[in-house]
Amino acid sequence: MFKHGFSITAGVLLCIALVYAFVASFSIFLIAFGGFLISILFHALATKIEKIIAIPRLFSLLIVLIRFTALIFGLTWLVGSTLIEQYEKFEAILPNTIANLRNYLDSFALGIRFVEELDELLGNSISLLDNFQFLFAYTFGFFGDLYALTFFSIFFMVTPIDYKKGILLLVPSNYEEKANKILERVWNDLKTWLKAQLLIMLFIFTTTAIGLLIIGVDLWLILALIAGTLCFIPNIGPTIALVPAILVGLLDGIQMATAIFAVYMIVQLIETGFFGPYIRKRMLSIPPALLLFFQFALAAFTGAWGLLMATPLLVVLMILVGEIYVVESLKKSLKISGKKK
Repeated sequence: MFKHGFSITAGVLLCIALVYAFVASFSIFLIAFGGFLISILFHALATKIEKIIAIPRLFSLLIVLIRFTALIFGLTWLVGSTLIEQYEKFEAILPNTIANLRNYLDSFALGIRFVEELDELLGNSISLLDNFQFLFAYTFGFFGDLYALTFFSIFFMVTPIDYKKGILLLVPSNYEEKANKILERVWNDLKTWLKAQLLIMLFIFTTTAIGLLIIGVDLWLILALIAGTLCFIPNIGPTIALVPAILVGLLDGIQMATAIFAVYMIVQLIETGFFGPYIRKRMLSIPPALLLFFQFALAAFTGAWGLLMATPLLVVLMILVGEIYVVESLKKSLKISGKKK
């Protein structure tokens, strides 16, 4: 009886230890998953090169890396000084924009009651700008995470087949073919998602930059870059990008802030109504409410990395649930990109 109770206690303690280890290391898993996504992107670009020139994969990856490095240096040479100048100006005028917002709210009857809550919110926002490392407090800090992400990307990029073989070794022989098809689908769907997301980011950056230039915003480049980058995070990203834009607009008055708001709304309307659906038509459909819940859950659990990786991770989870549970266990058909499986 004592041995039986001891075994149960040991089993419970082991489960608790495993859960704790999983929670503690999940942020590291997300960084590794980010490296996996980058390796998928580079392999997709290498495949395009191999269609033009018949060369080994390692050489095509090297060409992609050289071209990517040249692109970064080229963009830095073209707009780097302008970007740095606008960033420094944005950082300098931020306190004034917040003061203008407070003064504007104080002019309304309900504004005074709202200012206290707003002060707390804006105070946290400034803290995040001044202490960017706080966003990555769950892991190694921003630069430590960047270092880890770089090496994860390189390792996955150089020998992806070794990791695939390792996963297939853990699968029973009679399910190995099915597992291989699932892994191929995960790779292909993530590649499609990445291509679509990068095109949407480029579209948001370009249209936002044009719109801000038309209405005469001095900090058009930095604001457009923020908007394009943050739209990598569906639902939440565009809202976050709107905040600094409105603050910059308030420096020139409520009319400019309203004009900036209109530009952002028009861009988002075009993206969500026309451009986005056209680009995403071959992708796995993700319910918006499920995505939003998953984003908030991972963000609360792992910070910035959870927010960044929520969408692609949900894509993978939906594929696994669909292929393993719905198709194999329930024997139901699965509709994928307009086709039934």
